[in-house]
Amino acid sequence: MKIAIVTAFWGPAYPTGSGIYAYEVAKRLAEQGNEVHVYTSSVGYFNETEYPDNLHVHVLRAYGVIWNMNPVANVLTKLLREDFDIVHVHSYIFFMSNMTALARVFKNFKYILHFHGGLNYSKAKMFYPWRVWAKEKVYDKTLGWFTVKMADKVLSVAKSDIPIIKKKFGVDAEWVPIGVCTEKFSYSENDSRIVTYVGKLEKWKGVEVLMDVFKIIHKELRDVEFIVVGDGSLASKLRNSNLPVKIMGHVPHDKMPDIYYKAAVSVLPSFMEGLPMTCMESLACGVPVVATDVGDTREIVIDGKTGFLVKPGDAEAMASKVIELLEDDNLRKMMGREGRRYIEENFSYDVVAKKVYNVYELLLEGLSCLK
Repeated sequence: MKIAIVTAFWGPAYPTGSGIYAYEVAKRLAEQGNEVHVYTSSVGYFNETEYPDNLHVHVLRAYGVIWNMNPVANVLTKLLREDFDIVHVHSYIFFMSNMTALARVFKNFKYILHFHGGLNYSKAKMFYPWRVWAKEKVYDKTLGWFTVKMADKVLSVAKSDIPIIKKKFGVDAEWVPIGVCTEKFSYSENDSRIVTYVGKLEKWKGVEVLMDVFKIIHKELRDVEFIVVGDGSLASKLRNSNLPVKIMGHVPHDKMPDIYYKAAVSVLPSFMEGLPMTCMESLACGVPVVATDVGDTREIVIDGKTGFLVKPGDAEAMASKVIELLEDDNLRKMMGREGRRYIEENFSYDVVAKKVYNVYELLLEGLSCLK
């Protein structure tokens, strides 16, 4: 099978869920003997990885970046020159996704569009009203609609987005989640007093709430330290909070297991999520998570079993649950073990790659039946 994977961001070194997902699945597909071509932008690309012989990575020049998140790179001519059985596109919001949909007009490959979460924008409107308006009223009704409707198959990493996709675009989507490399993110127990946050330092990620959570915990438990991995517009505000916070900035993905091995608890105070990879990786390392009940977080953080869920914006509740885990080693380690088991059985990349390949086979079988 000759497969093209189109992703604006790529690779294990770049801290985006879609880029890591694309890398892990592409690697496994190539190891199965398929010819895999990856088309990605030069934004955030790190050439530090060895690939199987039949995995080919094509880095396309980015002529600009829209809204600090959308690389403008020309994949159209590349797809028109080659003959692929499957073209698998990650996310519908990128310029490269739009170009793939246009290529489908002229080429007879099977086009799979994979939504990567966060379609419920009710909370995002508080922080980015103009961007949300432009996306919903302009993009989704034009380029977004075209990009979705041209797909032969639509997938979604988040179950909670499937009814939104149906309502917004009139198409059915199948749940194929992201995953975690359970070999790299292996199980470990510790007696740490460190609380960890991994993610962008932005309002929509709940970073202002995070600071309140840290303050409450610090007032109650003076020996607890805080590690923050990520960067963003609120980094300086967090740095000047007079709390025992170590801000790591960007950490390469292959170094992230070391972060979790030092942690007692991970927190995710987001107002908007799809299927958060940071929760998966934390649990794979045996670190329970206290997170807000948004998007598909509840598919990973099973309340009372692998961690705790709280309402968005409730700093008191989040701090209380973190303190409970810090003060009860047996509960914390039990949740860590259960979290590891749950991730291995449901979200390892071996499991996820098998689901992706099954989608490919079914599409191609349908095509062969029509010939």
